[in-house]
Amino acid sequence: MTAGVALMSLAACSTDDNEASNGSAAQQLEIHLSSSSIVADTRSYTATNLQNGDVVYVWTAMVNGSTGAVSDYFNAWTLMANGVGGLTPQSAGNTKLFPATNALNFYAMVGNFGLVTEGPREGLPMIESEVAAIPATGILHTVNANQTTATAYFQSDLLYAVKKNQEPIAEAVQLPFIHMLSRIQVVLVAGNGITASDLTANTTSVKLHQLERQVIFRPDTALNYTLQASRAAMLALPAQNEGQIDDILMTTNVVGSNDAATDPGSTVYADAIVVPQTVAAGTTLLKVSYLGRDTEWKVPAGGLTFESGKQYRFRLTADRIGETYELSSVTMESWGANTTEAAWFDTITSEENKQ
Repeated sequence: MTAGVALMSLAACSTDDNEASNGSAAQQLEIHLSSSSIVADTRSYTATNLQNGDVVYVWTAMVNGSTGAVSDYFNAWTLMANGVGGLTPQSAGNTKLFPATNALNFYAMVGNFGLVTEGPREGLPMIESEVAAIPATGILHTVNANQTTATAYFQSDLLYAVKKNQEPIAEAVQLPFIHMLSRIQVVLVAGNGITASDLTANTTSVKLHQLERQVIFRPDTALNYTLQASRAAMLALPAQNEGQIDDILMTTNVVGSNDAATDPGSTVYADAIVVPQTVAAGTTLLKVSYLGRDTEWKVPAGGLTFESGKQYRFRLTADRIGETYELSSVTMESWGANTTEAAWFDTITSEENKQ
C-alpha cells in the first residue's frame, strides 16, 4: 500500500513531465542505483565500498528541463547495500520511476543516526522512510567508542553522495560517496631488536584519548560537497552533553606481508574513524600498549585539527635495544592516499613523547 501511494504521488506531482509532445503518455524508466568505490579513497585497506547491510537514504529533486526550476521529487527512499556496489529497496517492491523527460538530482547518505528516543516513533530509525525531508537543519551522527570490530568501525563512518542533472537511463546510476569524517591510523613499525612478526594484533591495544564522538550533519544541496570548505560548513559539534566525549579504542588490522604494507617493516595498522575537531596542544591523544609497555603521544604546540575527508597517520617505531618506544612523524593526506615523506608536516622530537 505504501509503495502504491508513493508511486501515485509521484505521478501526480509530475503530470506535465509524463506527457510526450504528441499528447501520449511517455514511458518512465525505473530508477536503479549503485554505490561506486568511495571517491579517491578507501574505507580501510580491506574495503573500498559500502558494507553489506548498510542502510542508504536517498532524496531526489526534479530539474525542469525548460525552466531549470528545481522541485522535490521523493523523500528518504531507503535502500540496502550488498557489499559489492549494489543497492536494493529495503522494502520489496518499493521501486521508483524517473520523470519521463526531466533530470533528477540525487542526494544520499549513510550514517550511524540512531533511533528515536521518545514520542510515537520511539525505537524507530531517526529518518522516517518515504516521509522525512533531507535533514538540512541537521541530524546527529555518532562514532563508536569501541571500534575494535569491523562492524563498529564501518558503522562509525559518515558518507554522503551527490549526483546532479541525471537524465533518465536504464542502467544503474552510480552514487559517488565521499567520507565526511576523519580517520586516524597508527602504524607499528619494527625497529632495533624487533621483527615484524613481534608486532601482532593479539598483543597490541591502541586508544585515542577523550575525543568528541558526535557531530551534527547538515547537508546543503547548494554546496559542492567535494570541496573541503563545503564539507566543513555542513558539520558542527553539538552542545556539550554527557557521554559525548570519550576514549576510542581502535581496530587493529594485520597485513599479510610487507608487500601489502604502505610502511616497510610494519604489519600492524590501527584504525579509527573520528569526528573532525581540534585537539589542544599538550593534550594526550594516543596511548599504545604492547610488549608490556605503554607509549603516549601528546599534541605539539599549535594543536592538531582533524579535517573532513583526511586521514592522519602516526608511525610508532619499537626499539627493543635500550627499551625505547617512540611515536614519530605525523602525516596528513587524503583518506586512502599513500603516505610519502614529503607529506609530513610534523616530526615529533620532544622527550615527552618517548617512553
